[in-house]
Amino acid sequence: MKEIHLWGVKQNNLKNIEVKIPVGQLTVICGPSGSGKSSLAFETLFAEGQRRFIESMSNYARQFLNKAPKPDIEGINNIPPAISIEQKNTVKSSRSTVGTTTEVIDYLRLFFEKVGTAYCPTHKIPCEKESVTEATDKVIKFFGGKRGYILVEITAEGRVSEGKKLHSLLLQDGYLRIYIPKEAKPVAAKAKVKKTASAKTKKKDEVEEPVSTIIQEEMGTIVEISEPAAIKKGLPKDRFFLVIDRMSFSADEKGRIADSLTNAYEASIKYNTNVISRRATILTTDAEKLQVSEEASCPICNYTPPPTTSALFSFNSPIGACPTCKGFGNILDIDEKKVVPNPNLTIASGALHPFTMPSAAHERRQLNAFAKKMKIDPHTPWKDLPKAEKEMIWNGHKDFFGVKGLFEYLDQIKYKMHVRVFIARYRSPFLCPDCKGSRLRKEALNVFIEGVNIEDLSSKTIEDLCTFFKKLQLSKYHEEVAGEVLKQIRARLDFLVRVGVHYLNMSRETRTLSGGEYQRLILANQLGMGLSQTLYVLDEPTVGLHPRDNDRLIAILKDLKDLGNTLVIVEHDHDVIESSENIIEMGPGSGYLGGEVIYSGPTKKFYDSTKSVTVPYLKSSHQHKEPLRPIRPVDLNNYKFKIELKGAKGHNLKDLDVIFPLNRLVVITGVSGSGKSTLISKTLYPALARALDLEYLPVQEYKKVEGVENIKNVLLIDQSAIGKSARSSPITYLKAFDLIRNIMASVDESKVRGYTPGTFSLNVDGGRCPSCKGTGYEEIDMQFMDNVIIPCDVCDGKKYRPEILEIRYKDKNVHEILSMTVQEAMGFFVAHPNIRKPLSVLKEVGLDYLQLGQPANSLSGGESQRLKIAKELSNVSQKATLYILDEPTTGLHFREVDLLMKVLNKLIEAGGSVIVVEHNQDVIRGADYIIDLGPEAGKKGGTLVAQGTPDEVMREKKSLTGQYLKRYLAENTK
Repeated sequence: MKEIHLWGVKQNNLKNIEVKIPVGQLTVICGPSGSGKSSLAFETLFAEGQRRFIESMSNYARQFLNKAPKPDIEGINNIPPAISIEQKNTVKSSRSTVGTTTEVIDYLRLFFEKVGTAYCPTHKIPCEKESVTEATDKVIKFFGGKRGYILVEITAEGRVSEGKKLHSLLLQDGYLRIYIPKEAKPVAAKAKVKKTASAKTKKKDEVEEPVSTIIQEEMGTIVEISEPAAIKKGLPKDRFFLVIDRMSFSADEKGRIADSLTNAYEASIKYNTNVISRRATILTTDAEKLQVSEEASCPICNYTPPPTTSALFSFNSPIGACPTCKGFGNILDIDEKKVVPNPNLTIASGALHPFTMPSAAHERRQLNAFAKKMKIDPHTPWKDLPKAEKEMIWNGHKDFFGVKGLFEYLDQIKYKMHVRVFIARYRSPFLCPDCKGSRLRKEALNVFIEGVNIEDLSSKTIEDLCTFFKKLQLSKYHEEVAGEVLKQIRARLDFLVRVGVHYLNMSRETRTLSGGEYQRLILANQLGMGLSQTLYVLDEPTVGLHPRDNDRLIAILKDLKDLGNTLVIVEHDHDVIESSENIIEMGPGSGYLGGEVIYSGPTKKFYDSTKSVTVPYLKSSHQHKEPLRPIRPVDLNNYKFKIELKGAKGHNLKDLDVIFPLNRLVVITGVSGSGKSTLISKTLYPALARALDLEYLPVQEYKKVEGVENIKNVLLIDQSAIGKSARSSPITYLKAFDLIRNIMASVDESKVRGYTPGTFSLNVDGGRCPSCKGTGYEEIDMQFMDNVIIPCDVCDGKKYRPEILEIRYKDKNVHEILSMTVQEAMGFFVAHPNIRKPLSVLKEVGLDYLQLGQPANSLSGGESQRLKIAKELSNVSQKATLYILDEPTTGLHFREVDLLMKVLNKLIEAGGSVIVVEHNQDVIRGADYIIDLGPEAGKKGGTLVAQGTPDEVMREKKSLTGQYLKRYLAENTK
């Protein structure tokens, strides 16, 4: 069997390892955090696979691609081209949507181009086009047996020439009669409408499919233009119609009708300079009028839609984008909630935030003078001021420019960078008044398929969209031109449903998705591409997935493998590990204690491994039986310490009333998309933060929150990075670097040289390297390519000047101290309890393998989150503090989940309260109280399915979480 063979791998903490990965199989890399899994999978395997693929291309192609760094390895054989699918959602642009990311919207645009029918925005009827043959058939069909005229309209503006010149031209060309219509508007319009079976069930805003439209009007007059009186009078200045022919519209006259229509089509563009499409008008002697055109146009008003191309349906194209919002779906405007973040404040205490800035001292004086003149009380809270007074301050007055006036003035000087930054702080996106968030121009929204436009389809959930396209039946002609497009749409939607993102819609912005959702979109997209002989490297694809969806995901991964691909997955999930064919376990510890291969081989033999730290936690071993912490039951009826959130209606929440007991571990569960994050991160946290006067964030709709007096502080500990700068590190985040700098400055040599603690800082000039400014590397701008990062050649990545590195404490300089792991530093600073304490907390949360000076931007989301927990633990008091955590087990090994539960337990014992949004079964079974949302995702979610202890939730048959937890416990206690 062919294998990818790596040897001499020394990337990061990997210790000269050798690994063989079977080609065409599903291999899982597991092990503790920081043991070298990502170093092996992404920085070695993927990096080398991608690098070799790029190297095989021409020089011309390579200049457009990122130059992949060469990993630290001796050799590698049989490696296929590699694709990495990571769980980080790096998309920042609001132009990227679920539809553009999955490419489904591209196929939808193409489908509308091929199959869509443009409608008149005024008359709501199809804009039809007729060739001479089709127009002839139409005339016979509607006017068969009647007599009448074939006419060509000569418009008032845009005639080929004026007055006598046009008159003589018409006579010269043999035209003897014109028809002058009565200028009264049509008295009635009757549409012969083809009724469909579902006409009754159609929504009122959907369009019925008319067969044709005939206009009834009063008969005008026929004038002979060759008579002397007519020549003397001249042609009408207003519009008139040229009579091409008068005849009987019977089937026997089909040839003559066709000839006359051909002449009419030619005459329409010959005598009108402002008419692009050839057209003709048919008028019976009963004054029934029918209009036909060679280009698509409205048969009543001649409205001509733009060409139906795929660009018309693209909000990223100037052809299709709404001209008001430029395709963003919203416009930026001054937001009163940002200008007045705390309406409880008074004008005197700074309710109007822009006026509190030091640079706005002059404007503040004017505001106070105006308030005094108009007798507006500056000591009344903003929310209690009369509406008229608030409007005067906001919109301005003849004596005062107002808040709007201030920003209008700033708009004039926004060429200054600091002014642009200032304005941006107070702006928020508001729904575009023209396109109502659809991002497209009106003409694109007037193109329909089966009564729906592209915006209607984009706003459907993927599940509903899938149903719509499965039921859609095409005509034989449309099947030929768009059959393949429809097949692609159906296949891609099917993949999206199978990876468990069926609750999303196409118009959802990609940047609002979680890392797990984004990764599953990319996974479905790769399946849609159908590549084979490729190496896929995935980073924890089960993140954010409910156990119910794990089975679907594993089926998708196997499909990807069955196409002939090799899958290497970094994963901690039981189900994925047990579904693999091959396992590589890294370990035995983290950081410098890891980097070795504990096991490498078939999954079947993995359970017999005695060295493994993973096997004891797997279902097949049944060794991990006890819950991770004793459960404290809660009797809500008699329990005083609780927070009640009432009437939560944000996104898909259905007017929820939820009780959160305090001094307990409360776990929020439910399938992906059931409303967990909306309830906790977007409603509960901002509501509590506002009530406690901590910060004023946008909050989803709710009625009220009770029990706030039971807590003094609330903290949201998510997985966002702790610092974006390369100078930020774990030791600076825990504020322990100040103490280390003091120690370095107290060394005798430092005193002699006059060094202060500031000399050892990386944030100010003095001791840091002047070239790289204390980052340890330099970024080279490559103009049209990605910036290249290289170690600083002045300090060799040590961040300090050479003379600073001469200062030593216990035979180590400041760079060597920052290079120590937490474990090593605890021994080194044994005589300094104030440094040792925060380091011991890092050990408690399982981060003792981190280097003190490791750049914060190199930490994973799970590591950042645990670092934030460690900071809280090192604080003096956790009493009356509510901690809210969003999936803290992301990226954690089973052993580290044990550590995390102990840490959370410690927070509760210290008087704190913990609310966790989580899918991990070990955390759920260790909860004191579970709040389960569901029952499904999206529109089918947002209700309270079950609440109570794990036992109570397991007894609730409707709760998917309860049923999976019951199954999990049964398997783990055999």
